[in-house]
This record gives sequence, structure tokens and C-alpha cells, in this order.
Amino acid sequence: MKNVLKCGALVATFIFLAVLPARADSGATYNFDLSGPVSATWTMSENPTPIYVEEGTAFVVNAPDLVVDGVAVVGDALCFFNLSDFGGLNSIVALPDFFGPQIYTGDESNPTFQTGEYKFSLWETGQTETLNVTQAPEPATFLLLFSGLAALGLMRKRGTVNG
Repeated sequence: MKNVLKCGALVATFIFLAVLPARADSGATYNFDLSGPVSATWTMSENPTPIYVEEGTAFVVNAPDLVVDGVAVVGDALCFFNLSDFGGLNSIVALPDFFGPQIYTGDESNPTFQTGEYKFSLWETGQTETLNVTQAPEPATFLLLFSGLAALGLMRKRGTVNG
């Protein structure tokens, strides 16, 4: 009976957490990893909500977890440009200007990032940077993994008690 209650509580927790949105923004969570002369990492929604939009040119989003060259940057924002403005990105505080491809689709007020590997150039020096955009696992994925491992542990424990 205890195992039924444990499994029931685990399933109820999984269902509850699976229906909660992970963030205020919509879409999957993406990991951004910039490497080259300047290194940076951050996570962001596939469909972020811009804090500033310059229609036809660029949009700006908050970057609360931006890390540049191993140092966390507090209070920074990232700016993404479309191809009419040479593409690329920069940040208000920590990142220099990079030009290259446009890494989102849709208009600037409702952008959707695309996964993949992108090559950028530093505006001042022309050095090459690589930006990898990958989808991050959702919290429900980890919850499902751990619930499966817990179920296997319960089955093993039950097997040793009966065996």
C-alpha cells in the first residue's frame, strides 16, 4: 500500500509540474554558447518577449544569466539585428558588436530563434566567433527520468524483499 501511495504522489507531482509553464515567454528554452576570442553563454526562450523593438531593424531582450569570459554580467540586455542592419548581435554592457547571420525568424516584435551553428565576425577586428544555439531539456524531461529511476529502485527493492 505504501508503494501505491508513493507512486500516486509521484505521478500527481509529475502531472502538476508538467502543466506549469517554465517561463513567462513561450516556446522551448534554448542554450546559447558563443566561442572564439570572446566567450559567452546564456539561456533564452525560443520566443522571447522584447523589452525594446526597432521595427525592421532590431530588438532587445533581458539577459539575466549572461556570462561573458567566465564572469556573470548583471543587468545586461542583448540586442539582435536583422539582415537589413548587417545581422548579428551585441549587448548593452559586456559583448562587443558581432555581425553575421540573422538567427531569428518573424518580425522584431515577435521573434522566434532558430537552433544551429552560426558564424559571426567581431566588428572591430574581423575575428570569427561561433554561436551554437541548442534546445535545453525541459524540467519535465528530468522529472520523467527521475520518476522512472525511482520506479526501477522500488521494483528492485520489492524484488529483493520477495526473493
